[in-house]
Amino acid sequence: MTRRLWLIVVAAIAVAAMSVRPPDPIPQPLAGLVIDRPGIESPVDSSIWYCAWAQANADRDSFLAVATMSPAAAEFTFPVAIPGEPADTAATSTLGPGASGVVLSEIAERGDSPYFVEFDGGPSAAAVTVTGDVVTTDQCVAQGPTEWFFFGGSTVTGETLRLRLFNPFPEVAKVTVSGFSEIGVEALGDLRSVSVNPRSWKDISFEELLRQRLTLVLSVRSEEGLVVPVMTSGHVTGGDEAWWGGTGLSASWELPVAQADGTLASIVVANPGLSDVEVTIDLYAQDAAFPTAFTFTVPAESPVRVSLGDVGVTVLAARVSATAPVAAGVVATGAAGTGATAGAPAPARAWLLPGLRSRGTDIGTLWLLNTSDEPVSVTVGMLTESEVFNSRQTVEPGRLMLVPASEDAIGYLVSASEPFSAGWTIQGTTGIGFSSGIAVPADE
Repeated sequence: MTRRLWLIVVAAIAVAAMSVRPPDPIPQPLAGLVIDRPGIESPVDSSIWYCAWAQANADRDSFLAVATMSPAAAEFTFPVAIPGEPADTAATSTLGPGASGVVLSEIAERGDSPYFVEFDGGPSAAAVTVTGDVVTTDQCVAQGPTEWFFFGGSTVTGETLRLRLFNPFPEVAKVTVSGFSEIGVEALGDLRSVSVNPRSWKDISFEELLRQRLTLVLSVRSEEGLVVPVMTSGHVTGGDEAWWGGTGLSASWELPVAQADGTLASIVVANPGLSDVEVTIDLYAQDAAFPTAFTFTVPAESPVRVSLGDVGVTVLAARVSATAPVAAGVVATGAAGTGATAGAPAPARAWLLPGLRSRGTDIGTLWLLNTSDEPVSVTVGMLTESEVFNSRQTVEPGRLMLVPASEDAIGYLVSASEPFSAGWTIQGTTGIGFSSGIAVPADE
């Protein structure tokens, strides 16, 4: 009897154990990884942005800016490119709408420090500004095309060109790097399968690999996993440099920042397709418009670089229209330094510009472009850590407007009832940086 009772108890315990729900697995960072569009919720109800090129050393530092449409906390993660080393972390928060940021040297001072930032609310945006012995800026990314295209690279004597592949994810990534230039499709067989370890990055220099290319276009296509690529161009002797992100393809591009005072800019249009593409470039100044300023054909698998030096205007924005999808952006050099940025495929009704500010000798400027036939009344919201200060600006049809950034600003939110484009520059004694704004989804 005792033995039978004992067997019954054991059986009951076994049944109960089988019915107990196993514990949930411990959440992993960036679980269910995707690169989201701004404002689109990720699997953990947050927006994740990836920034491949922050730097802090004895000669330069980075301001890592964030901006949000609603109150949000932002957590920064800085992987260390040494296996087994723990990542550095930081955090900040915003009031909504609001902006905030952290200084990289206060977290880690080890040269290159690519990172990602996770928000617990959206829409959100992130950008990096590097100052010191250089001045450069650009937005981070929250989504990526299947294939990234990088316009405007040059390997002529004295110039450097480097492609960074940042893998912030927990699995190995493999990508194919290909390219074409003014001499045709380039032989890059050795870059057909490039591996990048988890939470790490890899740099590829092209000034020796492909010498004397005036306009080199590179593409990065993921084969396994995902990477966040970025391009940097500079000079062998040092001095200012530019960093810029890749683009997808579009039949139209708006470039609110094309040529700044003190620079000579070129618009680069790259056609990776197998058929020729017809392209028109319209230019916009503060007091004039130049419709169809350039019309030309871009041959298949070729780039065309269009200099803006003959226009006779020092401050310009642009719109690129093509008969088939192309990649397009602007590269500018001169006494003011080197700046480069992609544009936006389309205008939008609201833009976030994290990090747009003036500090010391570094002067930030907001660029507003109206390519429509009607005036656009823009609400310019200066974002600080605690308040939003709104003003109203009217951008006339076919015009570009420049608005100086305040020293109290940490970013801007600009909006209107009609679509327009926005970007910004930062200029100092050691260089200039270009950046396009980050469009807010229409339903926000």
